[in-house]
Amino acid sequence: MSDLAILFPEPEIVTVQGRRVEIRPVRLCDFDEFGKAAGELIALLSDPSGAGVMAYGKNSKRLLSVIRKSTNLSAWRAWRLPATVATELMVHVVRVNSGFFDRALVNLAEVLAGRT
Repeated sequence: MSDLAILFPEPEIVTVQGRRVEIRPVRLCDFDEFGKAAGELIALLSDPSGAGVMAYGKNSKRLLSVIRKSTNLSAWRAWRLPATVATELMVHVVRVNSGFFDRALVNLAEVLAGRT
């Protein structure tokens, strides 16, 4: 059993408006909300427009909820982010978390293939 290990993703630090913001891995209890917000963002970015990005960042309660739960920003600070900044921060949240899930899926594939 000593050769088994579970990946623990490390938080990443980005700078938002001169402030260090920690992007944390999404928690299981927030996974559904994260998936919906990420899906909306990917749909928006597949057909980008300036107005669409602004509308997504400004009107998406899911976006603000995911930012609050996956960063160390307070609700007050997250609510006051400019729409473009909030959208770009969400892109980084998706990037950080998708990288972890990619590594976890590779490990799962190796386990299923019979490798140790």
